[in-house]
Amino acid sequence: MKITNITNNENVQQLIAHCDRDSFISVNGHIFPAAFEPYIQRIQEFEVFEDDIWVCSFLKSGTTWTQEMVWCLENNLDYKTSREVDLDERMVFFEFSAVVNKNVQKQVPDSIEQAKQAKRPRIIKSHLPYDLLPKQLAEKQPRIIHISRNIRDVCVSLFHHHRLYEKFRASFELMAKLFVRGVMIYYGPIDLYLESFYKGNHDKNRILFLTYEGMKKDQKREILRVNTFLGHELSKDALDTLSEHLSFENFKNTPSLNKERRIKLSDKISTVSKGEGVFIRKGIVGDWKSYFNDELIKEFNDLSERIKENIGIEYNLE
Repeated sequence: MKITNITNNENVQQLIAHCDRDSFISVNGHIFPAAFEPYIQRIQEFEVFEDDIWVCSFLKSGTTWTQEMVWCLENNLDYKTSREVDLDERMVFFEFSAVVNKNVQKQVPDSIEQAKQAKRPRIIKSHLPYDLLPKQLAEKQPRIIHISRNIRDVCVSLFHHHRLYEKFRASFELMAKLFVRGVMIYYGPIDLYLESFYKGNHDKNRILFLTYEGMKKDQKREILRVNTFLGHELSKDALDTLSEHLSFENFKNTPSLNKERRIKLSDKISTVSKGEGVFIRKGIVGDWKSYFNDELIKEFNDLSERIKENIGIEYNLE
């Protein structure tokens, strides 16, 4: 594993000037805050079980939506618990402790230990690229559900996420230009991340690939795909009820799903200022059209074409 300090990189310095972080590393080419480094060995050596279910994605690709679907299917559509208990408490965000800023690290439970102690079968969320996930994934071959989203909408959503959680203070245009260059606060570059899942040397039959756009186009169809992958049965009435539960309006208005409590914690311990915005914003395809100028469209077209040529992914941009 190759770890390099990239804090003095020109593009990284632009990022540092506008966020609540002060140093960064590259791990196998993936960018993380330097505070991630002490966790790498624990992540790599984490014990995996065959009955685990991992929900994986690049940040802001429909992860919360997918998490709630999987949790409900695995827990007999227990909507009462879903409403009463935060999703973040029902499902562990595996590397959360490793990517939050140092002030938050001191005040939240160790997420890797939480995942270790979780009741089996465990449902674990992660935004890590495949090559940085625990080594035992290859041996134990648990089920993985991966969701991706067109990179333009990811960038827009990530911009608002950074303003909310990382107190990002620069313009969208600067954020987008850094995004194309592969420089972001964590997990980038996105093309390298996607390549790790779609082209990595691992058994693709254990991974169910979803897209945000496919979920928006036909949510019930995608629920059934996930349900079959997990080995469950689902009646038509149950499918209708779950589809309604997973609607954007329900997510936006349900505190256990819209991250209200986590946002308040982030604001309370921030060293800079309160974040701006909400976690569940619009839930649409094509929001990027309200943000992109012609120059950005060209740069993202070039990146999209490279991703398409390299790993064969092409997204509906409407």
